[in-house]
Amino acid sequence: MVASIFDSGAVYYPTILGIQIVVGVILARWKPDRRALRILGAAVATFIAFHFAFDETRLEDLLFFVVLGLFMFGLGALAHRIGGKLLGSGRPEPA
Repeated sequence: MVASIFDSGAVYYPTILGIQIVVGVILARWKPDRRALRILGAAVATFIAFHFAFDETRLEDLLFFVVLGLFMFGLGALAHRIGGKLLGSGRPEPA
């Protein structure tokens, strides 16, 4: 049932784009340092592992999953960087 939800482009593509952008912006606000990239990597890995587990042709699509993971991480890192510039960090400035 879950796999059939992701077969629809109306759910799949916004999920790929939306999760990483939201996570990147949230992390830019509360974790502006490099630790945020580890959390972002974990979010990407979770999505890829979830999608990989429900894929029937997972071995044939292995290269797709690698490229998708890199794309999603890059998109999230870009959102993190832009969000950090626009929002600033949630931590107070040192006096």
